Amino acid sequence: MRTYGTGMVTLVCMIMLSGLTFAQNAPIDFEQGGNGASWTWSVFENDTNPALEIVTNPDASGLNTSATVARFTALQAGNPWAGCETQHGADIGTFTLDETNCTVKIMVYKSVISDVGIKFATATGASTGEIKVANTLVNQWEELVFDFSTKLGQPESTDIDQIIVFPDFDLAGRPDDRVIYFDNITFSEKIVTTNEPDTPAPTPTVAEADVISLFSNAYTDVTVDTWSADWDNADVMDVQIAGDDVKKYSNFVFAGIEFNSETIDATDMTHFHMDIWTPDPTAEPAVFKVQLVDFGADGAFGGGDDVNHELTFSSSTTPAIASETWVSLDIPLASFTGLTTKEHLAQIVLVSDPNTVYVDNVYFYRGSAPAEPTEPAPTPTVAEGDVISLFSNAYTDVTVDTWSAEWDNADVSDVQVAGDDVKKYSNLVFAGIEFTSETIDATDMTHFHMDIWTPDPTAEPAVFKVQLVDFGADGAFGGGDDVNHELTFSSSTTPAIASETWVSLDIPLASFTGLTTKEHLAQIVLVSDPNTVYVDNMYFYNSSSTAVDAMPHAQQFVLEQNYPNPFNPSTSIRYRLDASGFVTLRVFNALGEEVATLVDEWTPSGSHEVAFSASDLPSGSYLYSLTVNGQTQTKSMMLVK
Repeated sequence: MRTYGTGMVTLVCMIMLSGLTFAQNAPIDFEQGGNGASWTWSVFENDTNPALEIVTNPDASGLNTSATVARFTALQAGNPWAGCETQHGADIGTFTLDETNCTVKIMVYKSVISDVGIKFATATGASTGEIKVANTLVNQWEELVFDFSTKLGQPESTDIDQIIVFPDFDLAGRPDDRVIYFDNITFSEKIVTTNEPDTPAPTPTVAEADVISLFSNAYTDVTVDTWSADWDNADVMDVQIAGDDVKKYSNFVFAGIEFNSETIDATDMTHFHMDIWTPDPTAEPAVFKVQLVDFGADGAFGGGDDVNHELTFSSSTTPAIASETWVSLDIPLASFTGLTTKEHLAQIVLVSDPNTVYVDNVYFYRGSAPAEPTEPAPTPTVAEGDVISLFSNAYTDVTVDTWSAEWDNADVSDVQVAGDDVKKYSNLVFAGIEFTSETIDATDMTHFHMDIWTPDPTAEPAVFKVQLVDFGADGAFGGGDDVNHELTFSSSTTPAIASETWVSLDIPLASFTGLTTKEHLAQIVLVSDPNTVYVDNMYFYNSSSTAVDAMPHAQQFVLEQNYPNPFNPSTSIRYRLDASGFVTLRVFNALGEEVATLVDEWTPSGSHEVAFSASDLPSGSYLYSLTVNGQTQTKSMMLVK
């Protein structure tokens, strides 16, 4: 009986030890008699390492009514990853992450918005890697949720015996010391996500012969070494949406997709495509970034010939990211302007503010030739004697030194459209047209004209800008007497830019209000959001030509007397336009000195009223002058204080 009893005691002790060895001590509530308060917490990477303190709850009136909580001091001199950790083999116990405990929650009380990180480690030093979640509230308790479900089944998630907390993981650096309180670390079941796409991404329609696919059920994929590199901060898993294979990124900050063992030659490709879906909010400042990286001829990172370029997409870009819908990012490779070579592409880096993103149909493709004009621009009808032409088959052109200066960001080529000579700009961000060797005297000219045609989208925020530059009497840039003015055209201005049609920009020189001299014009700078633009019939002219009399710029307008008048110190100025035009409304003192510019922009037709305050001006007589497309009306008003 004694032997039997000893055996039973031994067996019971073994069972108890086994239960203790593989038990998880939770929740961690920092209360006396609970878990956490009496544990040994080591503080690391925090300069002089103030110890973790167990203190009275700074605010027990709200979400967290606990009596005591943990207080961590993050020093300015500490590292962003300063934190605290429990002992191995004690405190939290030994356990394995599974579907019953992989949702981890923690309450925090912070004075700033920054990431909070949590990770787990085993006795051998293996780590799950931290998951970071930022608080959204300051100076009040908030519960943060950490989803470790993507770690299930991994070796580092088995026999965990340590928890590590980073209360203030701020890579931007701390301007001063910070005190962070945290409490009530709990473990609960896996979160069942119902907020996921219920339909697959659109099926690609590009012919396979024109595609290099990295991931798509529609094509045969090339070799991808990893969809989440060991240096990134993201978790990826393969899921299916209505039978379609999809990559699901979670805990997503930045992800490295590598295919450097077999780099991709995309020289003959025109576009990069991927479809994304997120359940997370996408309102700004949320962004999704795509970076393409070419390792160069040596095929190695950091070999000296690497090139890359990153594009950013948000809720206000085209295309715009959005929640709970598939968004197709169909990006011309020309938009990756820093990607000067595409022969040895080896990486795609995704950076995301939405922390859960589904990804499908990742491929490069060769698109059909972009649209181009089939009809020439309208033939000018202004008499040649009234024209100074830079480029037009209708006139004799003056000397232009270059149509794409060495300092600009554009490519230009000479093409023909139905037998008509045309300048074609591609990869156009800004282009410098220079005629410095023989500057132009446009003193007797009234208008600047050019015709443009683009295959690209022109909906806002797309714009096309024209800047005229006069180098002054010395004929040299930066000589002290340079003047210039830039005008912006969009789909809502008059004239309006539009896709796949010739648009005539027929602009009164008076609209370039900053161009106070026109005797030594030397440059035209074009700035464009449409990246492909055909240009024709660029010239200055004098509107005395009979062919111009019927143009819409000669509209009527009425400038009314200000009211009240006399005034002190404010008055209203009204004017009416019969048609849209570029409007400038200025106020001058009795000496002819300008004291205010009230309007300087394209203005739609109709009646308009502008308020003018003269609180900083002395009593006296003032003039207000309205200029519409080169025509001016002036009236006087009296300020009496």
